[in-house]
Amino acid sequence: MTNEEKRWEWEVVEEGVSGGQITVEITPESVESYADAVRNTNSRYYGANNGDIAMPTNIFSDAKLRRHSVAEAAGFTALEKCINNPRQTPFAKCTARWFEAIKVGDKITSFASVLEKYDKRGNQFVTFRVHITNQNDTKVAEFDYTCIFKYAAGQKLS
Repeated sequence: MTNEEKRWEWEVVEEGVSGGQITVEITPESVESYADAVRNTNSRYYGANNGDIAMPTNIFSDAKLRRHSVAEAAGFTALEKCINNPRQTPFAKCTARWFEAIKVGDKITSFASVLEKYDKRGNQFVTFRVHITNQNDTKVAEFDYTCIFKYAAGQKLS
């Protein structure tokens, strides 16, 4: 581990910390590419039919969690990116909410923040919220993504 590397362990995670924003434009090509990736064959998302809205789950592609940027904003290195003894913070659950349709031509801006951290039966969790707005600063969606930062002592890992 280098002197500059500070591990973003559960004990130092602070609620409310946010990562940087990114903005992407929703294009017919990006809608079609995502539909291909998730094997959605609905003609609405292809060719001449493609032009009005993106699939609701496009948010997981166009507004990614980017928890590493949240760790960096807090002055730490995400555990997956550590040089010495890197480890995963596996997915536990996700809840998404949509408020407006995401349309082709929209410019979607998103950022992630730490919503909460908690201990449940010795397992330590961190929940992130990804905030998603369009070019009019209208909230179009958000999702909460929970990771397991540390398993309870003695818990069998598969």
